[in-house]
Amino acid sequence: MKHLLTIFFTAFILFGYLFSGCTDDNGAGQVRLRFSADTLSYDTVFSTIGSTTAWITIYNTENHDVTIDEVCLQSLGQSGFRINLDGESLVSFTDVEIPARDSLFLFVELTAPVQQSNQPVFLEDAVLFKTAEGYQQIVLEAWCWDAEIWHGKTILADTTLTADKPIIVYDSLFVAENVTLTMNEGTTLYMHDGGRVLVDGTIKAKGSLQNPVTFRGDRLDDIYTGLSYDQVPGQWYYIQLKESSFNNEFDHVNIRGGYYGVVADSSSTDQVKLTLTNSVIHNAVYSCLYSVSNQMTVSNSELSNSGSYTVCIIGGKVVFTHCTIANQMEWLVRDGYTLVLANYTQDAQENELPFPLEAEFRNTLVYGNQSEEIGLALSDNELITGDVKFRFCLLRTRTDLGDMVEACNCNPSTAGFLKSSSVEDGSYTYDFRIGSLSPARDVASVVYSADFPYDLTGKSRFEDSGPDIGAYEFQE
Repeated sequence: MKHLLTIFFTAFILFGYLFSGCTDDNGAGQVRLRFSADTLSYDTVFSTIGSTTAWITIYNTENHDVTIDEVCLQSLGQSGFRINLDGESLVSFTDVEIPARDSLFLFVELTAPVQQSNQPVFLEDAVLFKTAEGYQQIVLEAWCWDAEIWHGKTILADTTLTADKPIIVYDSLFVAENVTLTMNEGTTLYMHDGGRVLVDGTIKAKGSLQNPVTFRGDRLDDIYTGLSYDQVPGQWYYIQLKESSFNNEFDHVNIRGGYYGVVADSSSTDQVKLTLTNSVIHNAVYSCLYSVSNQMTVSNSELSNSGSYTVCIIGGKVVFTHCTIANQMEWLVRDGYTLVLANYTQDAQENELPFPLEAEFRNTLVYGNQSEEIGLALSDNELITGDVKFRFCLLRTRTDLGDMVEACNCNPSTAGFLKSSSVEDGSYTYDFRIGSLSPARDVASVVYSADFPYDLTGKSRFEDSGPDIGAYEFQE
């Protein structure tokens, strides 16, 4: 409903409409109340799930007390909006007093009814105020979205998910052994606080450039204006690929806002654990990718921003091609390198536990806001394989990597990201594409680029002087 109080000589007709749920009265005159906002908007809420509490301040700017004869919801609560005054929740209040030069808080919540639609539906209501001096309203509006809600869901047979409805996951989503969960393009799992995906079987997440598969938190609101919950880590737990899980494929997948992105448990390296392509794992409290003794390939992907190791590989056989591994985390205090590679761990007695490692990085960019961003834990025991190669990479490291590097640029002063800090605007948004002065430009190997002729955004790597290092090709 738009504002209707624009022509005062039609006031009685309009007020009759506005106050269809309130007591009728013929008051008129100057409006005496002032509001901190005349419209309260929720961007998007899920049907049947309560929203956060919002509020508006009601000011009495007069030098005398004001009595609000009636405050009510126009829909009398049928829309799903709820209001609270002085700690009491009703659809209608009478004789509400505000002392001179004082104010009152109006709290608003919404639990939208099911809309019977796969698309978001616009929902509107109003809070109506009637005093001896006149009539006023505050418009309430929201987009409401029906969702499928899973509580501790277990997938026991091969299943395909589509983008028809958003899916909210409470507690966990479990994929049983020998079962494949296929996620078609545009599918989104909204993970509730503490939610996690546990995979004994296999996930085939098949997104597209325009419609990726997404794993994210279920908070759709803002922490404060300009900063949404979706931009910060720690909204949910992780995706765990367990010991029996193999042949997982993530293509055009966006994973963000967890404690971890993907955790891959120790498995046989004779089978492929994970193939990750054209994907983004962003904003983890701990690690974007944490793997112990697995075979995996990661290509044309961005793994960015974490509180601890952004990528941690302990043993296994891994190949990274045209990846951007970056850590400019500012939401949390960082504790660890951007990239960690190890071929052993230690037990309580500090005995070495071997995890043979074969790791190759091709045309890959590793950079962050620390002076050293590569941590190596390679045993002196020659019986434990520790074969690490960086080929045509840009690396922020002061360590002499010796014969581990081939045609690499080590410890450049900048990676030339388009936006590597959000301190000034406080938005916690980043852009890890490269600018015109980036040292990553035109120096990648065409041999490795041939397998990935298009970057993460779909731009050709062969339209200028040469392919660029990392997941992104420079764009004007």
